[in-house]
Amino acid sequence: MVAAPPFDDVGLKNIHLLFISMAVALCLGFGSWCVWRFREAGGAGMLAAAAVSFASAVGLTFYGNWFVKKMKGISS
Repeated sequence: MVAAPPFDDVGLKNIHLLFISMAVALCLGFGSWCVWRFREAGGAGMLAAAAVSFASAVGLTFYGNWFVKKMKGISS
């Protein structure tokens, strides 16, 4: 008898939410790193990259909330 893979019941909706969460964490981490580098060395590029990264994290958060509402009636 062959056992089912451990992630056999993970649906596409849950994977999508996982990737959105990981992208938000990556944006926040990169933005924080850019702010740290800006404080050490300066440079408008680092400050701009931090702003874009934080804005992306906010946008991804709104997208994730919209996605959850849209998929409310759909099973994973």
